[in-house]
Amino acid sequence: MSGFAGQDDGAPRLSVVVPCYNEEAVIRDSYGKIRQALELSGESYEIIFGNDGSSDATPAILEEIAAADGAVRLTGHNPNRGAGYTYREMYGAARGGIIIQMDADLAMPAEAAVPAFLAALEGADVAVGSRYGSEETEYPLLRRVFSRGYIGLIKALFRLGLSDTQTGFVGFRRTVLDELDLRSDGFEILVEFFAQAREAGFRIVEVNLPWVHDTSSGETNVWKESVRMLTGTLRVRRGLGEYRRNRLSQNKQGGR
Repeated sequence: MSGFAGQDDGAPRLSVVVPCYNEEAVIRDSYGKIRQALELSGESYEIIFGNDGSSDATPAILEEIAAADGAVRLTGHNPNRGAGYTYREMYGAARGGIIIQMDADLAMPAEAAVPAFLAALEGADVAVGSRYGSEETEYPLLRRVFSRGYIGLIKALFRLGLSDTQTGFVGFRRTVLDELDLRSDGFEILVEFFAQAREAGFRIVEVNLPWVHDTSSGETNVWKESVRMLTGTLRVRRGLGEYRRNRLSQNKQGGR
């Protein structure tokens, strides 16, 4: 249903996907921390960095990292297309049976996220990192207000049963993608992912993880981003009906 490629023979067990937009200040350090966490896991892995049309030194740094580490793979495009577009590109490239996605600034530490997601996925299909239920460090009041308001909207529109949908830290089984039809280009792709996964009957759990708000990689305009998120989220809500109808039609055809 998704159009994503299946898992290759001899593929690593884990694929970590990291979208990047103007991350020159943090990406080297984040790569080192991700690699260390994966080495400690004892699992075979690949790290996929997706360059979303960065205008700084991010592409050059990623090329340098990939040249030195055979476990690193790159996707990318120019100009900037949005987080959702970048995620879909990386999903298509990922070969692991388990995919873990992280933000480039590692607001949730890799050394905490990797083992927590692996443990959660022993009994679930999707594990969502949550800021709430753990300590928040230096998280600006305005962002907290917008975040809580948006989560309230998501609860009303989708009834996902999740306390947090926008951290960007998620672990899931590769097979989940086969049942999804992701189309969003913005950050609302996370809600689209969770809503479709829930419709498809996958088990979704939350994992409380430490959160540190770091502005080293830059800050987005809260007001502008909120308008884009609202517009995109309403589009996802409308599209969910189509997704539901398509699944029903496929199930009927499969039952013949």
